[in-house]
Amino acid sequence: MVVERVRTSVLALFLVGMSLPCVANQHYIRVNADFSYARDCAPKEIGPVFIEQISLLDAQEWIGAGRAESLTASNGFAPGVGVGYRFKHNLLLVDLGLGAEYRCLYNQPYDVNEVEAAAVDDTGLGYIGYHTWNSREARMQHIGMSMPVMIGVEWKSLYVLAGVRANMDIWGRSRETGAYTLKADYDYFMNTLVNVAGHGYVEDEPYTAPETTVAFGWEIRACAEVGYCISTHMEGRRYQRKQQPRYYVGAFAEYGFAGSRETYRSLLAGVRFTAMLPLPEKQVCKCLGY
Repeated sequence: MVVERVRTSVLALFLVGMSLPCVANQHYIRVNADFSYARDCAPKEIGPVFIEQISLLDAQEWIGAGRAESLTASNGFAPGVGVGYRFKHNLLLVDLGLGAEYRCLYNQPYDVNEVEAAAVDDTGLGYIGYHTWNSREARMQHIGMSMPVMIGVEWKSLYVLAGVRANMDIWGRSRETGAYTLKADYDYFMNTLVNVAGHGYVEDEPYTAPETTVAFGWEIRACAEVGYCISTHMEGRRYQRKQQPRYYVGAFAEYGFAGSRETYRSLLAGVRFTAMLPLPEKQVCKCLGY
């Protein structure tokens, strides 16, 4: 009788253990694609008063150079891709990896107004020129590499991640367009000369500056991501014991808080599509009855 009861109890515990989910560490290769809005935020203390105080030579060097000190703001898009490793233990997520990012930004630099410079015209007469660059727009392109370190939780089909991302630009270029005006004051004339054909005194003449290389820089960004697992959920113990690829869609935001670009901070916000590919591993089941 006692032996029979022990057998019954062991069998009951075995059946209960078979019905419990198997708890095991899960390891994935992460592949993601990002589509985001990008903005560079310039500090308020940098403005046109500072720009107007530069010399003619400095102004000419800055035109088309994509100098962040001259930006009022910039807007654009920033697609990106990434690959990494994600570790999952119960609700806990740990995410590491590498990423590549392309940012295309359209900037509106401050106007450079009436920079004075003495010169001599083609007849040998000296004059004071007033150089103005306005309606400026610079298209800046960057390619960067990044390393994210994030932790979070996944509960049922929802997940949240937060952490930091180290980003470094490895290539960049800029090209500026706008309108140029040159006025001239002579000792021999009472009026300021402007828009005089054949003498180079132009008003709102369209220009395209030569393409320039953008200086490399690095940045540390705070990151946050929230989303949903869109994988088909299969019920049953057989599926639980066999890892399957998982697919996610989420929203993310990044903001730079430290780096070599002291004159502005980048902001990105967008949508991220992620595929989680399980690494082959031996499942360790900690279930009753095993």
